[in-house]
Amino acid sequence: MQSIPARSDHSHANETAGAGGVPLTVSMPVGVARAGVIVLHEVWGLSAPVTALVVRLAGCGYITAAPHLYHRIADPVVTNGKFTQARRHHDTLTREGLTFDIESALSWVRAQGAQKVAVIGFSMGGTLALWAAATLHIDAAVTFYGAGLASPRWPGILSGIDAVRVLKAPWLGIYAGTDASTPARDLQQVREILTHNTTQSAVVVYPKVRHGFALDPDLPRHAADEATDAFERTSLFLKTHLR
Repeated sequence: MQSIPARSDHSHANETAGAGGVPLTVSMPVGVARAGVIVLHEVWGLSAPVTALVVRLAGCGYITAAPHLYHRIADPVVTNGKFTQARRHHDTLTREGLTFDIESALSWVRAQGAQKVAVIGFSMGGTLALWAAATLHIDAAVTFYGAGLASPRWPGILSGIDAVRVLKAPWLGIYAGTDASTPARDLQQVREILTHNTTQSAVVVYPKVRHGFALDPDLPRHAADEATDAFERTSLFLKTHLR
């Protein structure tokens, strides 16, 4: 599989509904695909950069779907940086609703022919991707700078450190070295736990970058070199565990 490109000229995104009416942004690859990816969005909602990644992943040959995790509150997309507003939406999420929405996306992707499925999440979605690797029936997961390592973000959702202790699926954690929401002591604890884990999981920390460095190239915090490396690592990880 090729590395995840900066853009794709071969696919486009559509809107559909998964089981239970969960809104999904989806993209299908050209030809027959036997693997899929679920993308879990940031606290800002299902934004244009998330949709672009869905298309990019389909361009790599994956059946791809992103559930709209805010659909119970009119499915808002918040301007990046307006955290107080986004936090209100974040705080409406529940373990039951999140489980239902992610499993709805998984069911849709499998119904399209995916035999193996990974979950990739960014920030808020990264927290959920790690939790999914510990609790849901998936084949791999990638977390980009998901907070909540030492304490849970929602009732009933494992903290990141507790999730690492009970990982079921291979997991790749990608973190920013200057991110106050994922302190070095927490990342070191994750690494120590992984030394006793048999799921082929790993943590990568880019020491000079900020939270949110990878997904949106238009943000000042975007770090092009580190983002390119992170997506290359992600591409290899998916190829290893989904093919």
